[in-house]
Amino acid sequence: MTIPSSVPSPFAFQPDEKVDRGFVRVLEELAIHARLLTQDSRGSSSESVHDTRVLIKRLRALLWFARSTFSPSELNRFKLDLRKASHLLAAQRDLVVMRSILEKLSRKASKSSDRATLIRIAQTQDGAQASAGKPDRSLQKAIAILLATIKQLALISKGKLRWPSSSERLTQAFLDTANSGKKALHSGDPARFHKWRKKAKRLLYQLQLTQAVPDNHTTRTISRVDKLQEKLGDYHDSSIAEGRIQKNLRGEISPRLVRHSVKLLEKRMHRLRTEVQKIARHIKFK
Repeated sequence: MTIPSSVPSPFAFQPDEKVDRGFVRVLEELAIHARLLTQDSRGSSSESVHDTRVLIKRLRALLWFARSTFSPSELNRFKLDLRKASHLLAAQRDLVVMRSILEKLSRKASKSSDRATLIRIAQTQDGAQASAGKPDRSLQKAIAILLATIKQLALISKGKLRWPSSSERLTQAFLDTANSGKKALHSGDPARFHKWRKKAKRLLYQLQLTQAVPDNHTTRTISRVDKLQEKLGDYHDSSIAEGRIQKNLRGEISPRLVRHSVKLLEKRMHRLRTEVQKIARHIKFK
């Protein structure tokens, strides 16, 4: 979970900074962090994948903030490039999530044989990750796309004259998140909850981008939005794991263990639905 700080984030528009200058400066910060990832060989692959995905999401949030500044063709080109970068990392991220879910299920399994089976399958995810299309190469390609996109965006943005206001975009992000949450809770559809998570994540990044030194109310709001998107992420991961266990692991674990695992995941998803509903009630826009 992101912990708000009184020190302005390098990924935020600084106090009294014009939006156009802040936009280019944040792009430069993203590029610096992306280059550091290409140079750092000490961290684990999963950590590098996570850090790269966060940078991609921050760039998407920055692009969404300034969507009225760029033409539809420019926006589509940048979105397509970022989508390619994300897809390069998707398989590795999914394997890490699947392992985590299986390990959690193993701790709740009632029989020692079930625990051993789930742990064994969780451990096989490491082998699957190692053979998933040369993950290090995929990571480097994703970072290269990210850096190229940042460079092009910085060049184009310097010639733009019309920029949106922070309050305008933040208001829209709040409305989008609230509307998406209502639809998800009304339908109960996991796909709707996934869309809600995307909107909540975008709202979090808009808050971090536009509120360099948040007051007490905004600090609480950032914390709640962060917790909301985190719980919605857990919900989505559980939903994906449920489908994979039912479809992909039937040959590896017994039907009884499949049913037991699915039941545990459904209980977890029900609990998470209750939690996100409570969190969302307390997210207020000033």
